[in-house]
Amino acid sequence: METPQSPPIPEPVKGLPPVAPPSGRFIAQLFLVPGMIVLVAVLMLLAFRYLVGGGYSPDSSLKQLDSDNADIRWRGASDLAQVLKRPESMHLKSDAAFALDLAERLRSTLSELIQEEKKLHEKIAKLPEQDQQKAWKKLAALRDHARFLAAALGDFVIPVGVPQLCEIILHDDSPDVKGNTLRRRQAVWALANLGENTKGFKKLPLDKQAAILELLVQEADAITDRGVGARNALQYLDKTKLPPGNTAFLVEVDKVLAQAAKDDDRYLRLQVALALNFWDGPLVEPTLQMLARDNGHGTLVRIEEQD
Repeated sequence: METPQSPPIPEPVKGLPPVAPPSGRFIAQLFLVPGMIVLVAVLMLLAFRYLVGGGYSPDSSLKQLDSDNADIRWRGASDLAQVLKRPESMHLKSDAAFALDLAERLRSTLSELIQEEKKLHEKIAKLPEQDQQKAWKKLAALRDHARFLAAALGDFVIPVGVPQLCEIILHDDSPDVKGNTLRRRQAVWALANLGENTKGFKKLPLDKQAAILELLVQEADAITDRGVGARNALQYLDKTKLPPGNTAFLVEVDKVLAQAAKDDDRYLRLQVALALNFWDGPLVEPTLQMLARDNGHGTLVRIEEQD
């Protein structure tokens, strides 16, 4: 009887399997789809930069700042302070007319704020301390508006904001102690930024520098806040352009900082030491030497949150 035989074992297939060319769909998935994703991301980034930088115009900003709606004014000032810090916003930071417009608005805001502080203080003078601190929060929107405008002026390469910032620093008799203390500290910081940013004026094209100086000379003749701002800017950019004999209301930053260096607020004095590094003047070195020997006298008002 024959025994069943097992089927023969097939020989292994020799060589590699056949290679088929990639389909068009496969190539699209491999290259085109990631490329489209990158392209969309780049376009979105460019659009964002345009909106927050190149597309941000002085007219649109001033329209927001002049709005009757307090929220729109606050948002406009907040956005402006952030936009000016971007490298692509040099066209705004070197706009002398825009800087003067903002300085005018800071002046009016400060005047309004000081008046409102006096009125509110008269109403709450007899209230307990805790209730007084709560009442000061009613001025938060106006205080923030002034704070953002001051910060914005510190980001320009044209120092038209020197008078307003120095005025804030020297204003030490406000009934709103915490609010005014914070405003003075931030003004010193903005003044330090302005001193550093002013160096960028010399980096502008020569024709741009000439156009800025010409506009400031035209504004400097006026006996207005704009004229004062223009004269102070000329003092630090090119003294030879100052109108003859028209030196009224010129502010010497080193003198202002030297006075602030004697303030009772210890933290303010620390900031003054920093700001002195960005301004010139005969009182800079002796004031720094005095601050180097500071023994920590005075007070330190702690502001833990926005009031």
